[in-house]
Amino acid sequence: LEVFADSELMIRQLKGEYKVKNEGLRPLYAEALLTLRQFQTYALHNVPREKNKTADRLANEAIDESLI
Repeated sequence: LEVFADSELMIRQLKGEYKVKNEGLRPLYAEALLTLRQFQTYALHNVPREKNKTADRLANEAIDESLI
C-alpha cells in the first residue's frame, strides 16, 4: 500500500515522528494505524499541495458540498 497525502503533519504523525495532540483526532489516528498494520508493507508519502492542485481542488469541492 502506498499512501499519498498533502498533509505533512498527518504523514509525520502516522510515521511516529509527531505526536497527535488533538483529543478528537486520537481515535481516528488509532484506527488509521490499525488499518495500516493490516497490510504486509506500506509507505507514506507527503505530496505538497502546490504539486497536486487537482486533488486539492476536488477535496475542497467535497468539503464545500458537505456543508450545504
